[in-house]
Formats: sequence, C-alpha cells, structure tokens
Amino acid sequence: MEIARLLHTFAGPVAAFLAVVPGLRRPAGPPPPVLDGPTMTNVDFPAVRPPSATYWPERSCILSGRPEQTATYVYESPDKLFAAGIWTCRPGKFRIDFGRDEFIHLLEGAVTVTDAEGRSKTYRAGDAFVTPKGFSGTWDVIEPVRKHFTYYGAVD
Repeated sequence: MEIARLLHTFAGPVAAFLAVVPGLRRPAGPPPPVLDGPTMTNVDFPAVRPPSATYWPERSCILSGRPEQTATYVYESPDKLFAAGIWTCRPGKFRIDFGRDEFIHLLEGAVTVTDAEGRSKTYRAGDAFVTPKGFSGTWDVIEPVRKHFTYYGAVD
C-alpha cells in the first residue's frame, strides 16, 4: 500500500519535470536535413606556428622592455569582420586600446592586464578571457606569451 501511495504522490511531479528538461526528452521526428549551399570546411590551427613577420607597438605606447610581437592569421572572414589566429609577444609593458571585441586563450607565458581604472589581473598559460571593444589600459608581458585569439567587429 505504501508503494502505491508514493507512486501516486510523486509520479505526477517527476513526469512534469522530465517533460520540461530538454536533455531527457527524445527529439520528435527525423534529424534535420543537411543544409543546402556551398561546402565549407573547418580551418585548423597549425600544430607548429608558421613563420610570421615581427612588429612593435608604437614607440610612444611602449612603457618598458622590448615587447616584440608577431601575428599569424589562421582565418579571416570574407567581410574581414571576424578573424582567428596566433599572437606572440616578448616581455615588456605597453599601452593598448582594443578597437574590437577579442577572445583570448593563453597557450604560454604570463601577462598582467591593467585597465584605465587601475584594476589589474594576471593571466597565465591555460587562462582564457574576453577583452571588450573599448578597453583601454596596459599589457605587462611578464613571460613570453603565445595566444590563440579571435576577434569580431570593425575597428573604429
């Protein structure tokens, strides 16, 4: 008798819960069709970074050290608004203004990022973060940095 009462009490709420949790429901009908259109393929980041030319921040932006940099673009969208690549920088501190949103995943090194208000945070290999368009501050590269990046947007 006790089992029957428990089933009667809890069966309704459990069934309602299972009905609203998408991961526990089976999809209805056949899977969606493959999209019509041009065939696109993934673009892989290379295991070994291809050679790229070095460059420096503007002289007036360098605050200390020798922050020599490289940028290798792995992908750029046809409209030039989205790009992904690999960036490196040697130790040094420099002022930076971000003209577009950027996702950053540090692969090597360490950097302390300080915003215009003086708030700072140190990121190390394995950390990931987003720097929004309009960020103004400094990057203090403590150990040589290598990062994967993606950005979106037109530069103002």
